[in-house]
Amino acid sequence: MMDGPATSVLLNGIAYYVHPALKGVSQDFRGDQSKLRPVTVISTADRNISKQDIVDELTRFFAQDDVYSEDFASTLVIQIPTGIRPNIDLFSVEQYNLNNAYLVLSEVTSAERLLPSGPYFTYNNGIYEAWRLYPDTLDAFEIAVVPQSAPGAAKFSPLQILDKDGLRKCIAVPSRLYAKKSQQHPLAGARISVKDNFKLAGIKTTMTNRAFTELYPADSETAEFVKTLLGLGAVVVGKSKMSSFAVGENPRDWIDFQCPFNPRGDGYQNPSSSTTGGAASLAGYSWLDYSIGTDKESKALPTRILYPKEFFPVENENHQKLLENYICVLENHLKTSRTEFSLVERWERCPPAAAEGKSLQDYLGN
Repeated sequence: MMDGPATSVLLNGIAYYVHPALKGVSQDFRGDQSKLRPVTVISTADRNISKQDIVDELTRFFAQDDVYSEDFASTLVIQIPTGIRPNIDLFSVEQYNLNNAYLVLSEVTSAERLLPSGPYFTYNNGIYEAWRLYPDTLDAFEIAVVPQSAPGAAKFSPLQILDKDGLRKCIAVPSRLYAKKSQQHPLAGARISVKDNFKLAGIKTTMTNRAFTELYPADSETAEFVKTLLGLGAVVVGKSKMSSFAVGENPRDWIDFQCPFNPRGDGYQNPSSSTTGGAASLAGYSWLDYSIGTDKESKALPTRILYPKEFFPVENENHQKLLENYICVLENHLKTSRTEFSLVERWERCPPAAAEGKSLQDYLGN
């Protein structure tokens, strides 16, 4: 059901997207219900919920979620199954330091219909999810998207919202409180971008090429690989830029679309390779969890991992730990072990004729 406002709202300088999919209904709100109201839903089937339990939940929200803010704590919706009346006076808020928040007791027909606790917006007595809007400052995304019926849907709509300066597109991300990881859903709530050569139903695939974009309509189906990720609980938030037709390009070669900016160094280094937007966004945005790319050249999995001793280990211990973790994962996946070797020793054993007897360092001009 899609009957919400599908709009953006600014709360104390933070921009939010109100997802139009209706998630619940409550008839107990005071005031003008034709206006958007930020609220906090706390769902429980525990009759013995205490005031301290509520305070602890709010503390957890602030610690775990980048979407949640104090603005949502002005109205607390305690959602319970019909017939379970909490054994506390919910309306004596002054006693537990919630800044005189307005409390609403909202009943649902069963525990299965309880909403995930977290931030929401209400409109005409309907309850809608709150998604935070982040500006794409690196110009890494081709298209921002939102699922048409909230997370898990395999059909999407383009999100056409700019930042407050009107210069950059915004990417919407759902509250991390909405999803709970499980064995069946290990990616529950994970925010993912996909390269713009993966199909998303309802969204155009541009291949970062203007002629291709104009020639083909929006896709009618979502790629099977993306459906698999959705089935595991992932949330696709946008399509990341790629070099035209996935052919590696330097920034000066980008003609039809702006090349993403590299977040490293001074911000003007070459972001490199075809999955440019995916790499830039994952490196530069703490609110993004994964970015899906492709390697168009690979026809088969490699069988060896070459580990040049001139480059590893690196001096930064934290950097080396990340590298070690990655290499161990790669070794397990490929069922092989790294081969340590020395470029200098290899050069000395079989130098190319063009070197004319020079050492590797002399030949390279170092």
